[in-house]
Amino acid sequence: MPVLPKSNLELIASGNDANGNKVARLKFFSAKTGFSIQTGGNLPNTSTALRGLKTEKDMKTLSASQLGQISTEVCNYIKKYGTDLQKKSLKTY
Repeated sequence: MPVLPKSNLELIASGNDANGNKVARLKFFSAKTGFSIQTGGNLPNTSTALRGLKTEKDMKTLSASQLGQISTEVCNYIKKYGTDLQKKSLKTY
């Protein structure tokens, strides 16, 4: 699983939610389960980077630059809109 730079998040996969919206599936290092964030309007650079990628194997094709952009967008999103547990669990360095 690709690790998002300067954070304690791993990018597990991407796909679609029950309504067909594109999502990024993520997990904290210490967590047993992950969570999803819709990428469409919330994370535009992430949505573009994940286009056509679905599996953990696909995620390994992302460049360091793309992972950096994804990390920035996801961390900013969690800080602003995440659940209390997500905000508490998020570590950035």
